[in-house]
Amino acid sequence: MRWLLATAAVLVVAAGAARAESKEADALFEKGKKQLAAKKYADACATFEKVDQLDPGIGAKLNVARCYEEWGKLAQAWRWYTDAETMAAASSDKRSEKIRELVDAIDADVPRITIKVAEGADGAAGKVTLDGVPVKELGVEQRVDPGPHTLEFTSSTGERKKREVPLERGGSAEVTLDLPKKVAKPPGGGGGGDGTGPRKQIGLVAGGAGIVALGFATYLGLDARGNYNEALADRCAGDPARCDTAGLRWTTNARAQANHATIFAIAGAALVGTGVYLYVTAPKKSEPFVKLSLAPADGGGLVVGFGRF
Repeated sequence: MRWLLATAAVLVVAAGAARAESKEADALFEKGKKQLAAKKYADACATFEKVDQLDPGIGAKLNVARCYEEWGKLAQAWRWYTDAETMAAASSDKRSEKIRELVDAIDADVPRITIKVAEGADGAAGKVTLDGVPVKELGVEQRVDPGPHTLEFTSSTGERKKREVPLERGGSAEVTLDLPKKVAKPPGGGGGGDGTGPRKQIGLVAGGAGIVALGFATYLGLDARGNYNEALADRCAGDPARCDTAGLRWTTNARAQANHATIFAIAGAALVGTGVYLYVTAPKKSEPFVKLSLAPADGGGLVVGFGRF
């Protein structure tokens, strides 16, 4: 019973909100009619669009379309007529056929513009805008309102340029823009500027990391040997079996450091070998880039990781 009462309350609130929106839409519609009669087209069309937002429907869209058509904004009128026709067809509205006639009638008067670019040009680098709006597709016919239109683009010289294109009712224009050329990919599958591919680059990186690891291993080994000999002389009287407490600690640490040096030496040699193999066997075709990671492991040692990205 409580559930039924709660549901009924929600329905009453929703119905009240719907009536309020309907009243607001009706008031706006009357306001839009007055604005249109006074030829305040910008205000009238904006008002009719608000009506459609509050109470979307075929009639509301037709009012917006007629407003734009009377204003002379034919491309916008065509879009609203098309939206109304789509809604009417989807709901099997009897007005569908008549609206289709309105769409066909105005379509013949809507100006068209086609923005073209030279072969090999980079449309993305050109950053083309039409009346301040980015052009997503080049080479495709677009409907626009009658009047002057401004094209902005980045030319092949890198300058930002403007071009005015006047279009009359029912007119059309094809405009070819001088955009930057596409940058050719370097040989070797998109590698560096020297023509090396990703596999060769990884070979170089792996070899370089291996050389660094070998150098570090050499340093650790020499340092460990020096520390061990010093501890042996100062704390062990030259005999490992005669070390005092500090001598035992120092010699133990030196041995551990020597073990770490051995691990780094092995890892470095492996990396150098891997780098040589990757570089020599690198294919000519491109392949996914490989990421190499080199990190110390817990308790000493080296972790080498490879991954694609």
